[in-house]
Amino acid sequence: MSSDNVAAMLSTTQQIENIFVSQRVEDLDTLASGKVTLHKDSITLGADIQGIDNLKKYYQAFFKKYNYKHEVLCIAADEPSSVAFSFVADTAEPKDGVFTKLDDKETAPSRCLSIFMYTFNSDGKVNDIKFLRQPSKDEMARKFVKSPNYSSIPKFVGAEFSDPKYWEPTAENTKKLHAAAAAFNEIWKTGDASIADKILDKDVTDYNLMFGGEPKTGAEQFKKMITGVFKIWSPDQVKCSIAVTSDSNKAFIYWASHGEQTDTHQENHFYGLNLLIFNEKSLVKEILGFRQPLASERPQLLKADAQAAMT
Repeated sequence: MSSDNVAAMLSTTQQIENIFVSQRVEDLDTLASGKVTLHKDSITLGADIQGIDNLKKYYQAFFKKYNYKHEVLCIAADEPSSVAFSFVADTAEPKDGVFTKLDDKETAPSRCLSIFMYTFNSDGKVNDIKFLRQPSKDEMARKFVKSPNYSSIPKFVGAEFSDPKYWEPTAENTKKLHAAAAAFNEIWKTGDASIADKILDKDVTDYNLMFGGEPKTGAEQFKKMITGVFKIWSPDQVKCSIAVTSDSNKAFIYWASHGEQTDTHQENHFYGLNLLIFNEKSLVKEILGFRQPLASERPQLLKADAQAAMT
């Protein structure tokens, strides 16, 4: 592949994101293969959507139900693995004006963050889509045992996010970010927390975009978390794709892991999507993370009927 292919993947990704603004689902015909699959996230979508006609129907049903604003916050593409990523925000409101009750109050429109990964065929069309996103307040009320608290998560907008003044987009800096992202993945592959000393700013902030709550602050806190996780998690397989933004200070990571949660003896096969944001020294200053829940977490996260719909 050449730089022209990267540009084409970025263009296709942007055009797909534009469908969520124009609501012209027929535009998918020139952007995705006939056998395209939107993979379930097992939180908001319980079954794969297979085939371009079914995908168009799925998107059209969504457009029919909701009014919303769609913002593309950043995108990136990777040549060797033929993938592109997008980090987006959607503010959704049911068109009928009826919201599900949440904590005895009617829910307000929700601004939900998402990361998508698009995998391309050799003909330049998208053949595979994976995503993880925050649930809307409406979905929280219907599906979740307890609503995640996203109040401490920034909006990630403005010039400081999209085009920080301290960052110079050079080939050398791109290589540094790719290497740091690969090292970050190695931490989660091996449990070697010492790698963090080489790639994380000492005051790094770790945001859990899926489960919410207060962010974890500091490299030492991150290392303690890794050590704790690997006391009960034993992976035997980890796959990874990385893409660095061409004009800014960010790197996307897709990872898929298989292994056993040793304290419950439950097998898990799940994936996650991360966005790393770097400082002027090419150290990770912010970690934005989504992952699918472990089998042991599902009963605490999802209501019984929502769990059943996700199997």
